[in-house]
Amino acid sequence: MLSTDDNRLAGAGAWLTRMVAVGLVCLLVEACAETPTQPRDTTLPTGRWSGDGACLSVAVDGCDLVVGCGHGQFPPPVVHADGTFEINGTYRIEVGPVSINPAPPAVFSGILRGQTLTLSVTPSDPSLRPASYMLQLTNASGKCAVPCV
Repeated sequence: MLSTDDNRLAGAGAWLTRMVAVGLVCLLVEACAETPTQPRDTTLPTGRWSGDGACLSVAVDGCDLVVGCGHGQFPPPVVHADGTFEINGTYRIEVGPVSINPAPPAVFSGILRGQTLTLSVTPSDPSLRPASYMLQLTNASGKCAVPCV
């Protein structure tokens, strides 16, 4: 026959075992109830992107694109979970002194896959054709130089 102390120890052990089992069940239920982590919208990585004769400087305060004598500006875009973005900005081609007139509007869209960005520019000016550039993120920093102004 068990003493009173032995009965108390046996009861405490059974209670502790039940509490641990209940805790494990709660953890399993909570883990199974959570949804998997969804990819989230992000920003375009800052730095200098180049390729196809184009240079794109991405900074916290904005993006500057230089392609030959063409240059455009747009705010930092939100890159969606699927790697795409589209944002309004401005784009013009000019040789010589910088115009004091506001640059005409343009739509910038892109697809980001790792360190590769496919950037498309669709100017509102019908005399300018849309263009696309395949750019790679480089280690360079600072703005791209505009060679024609």
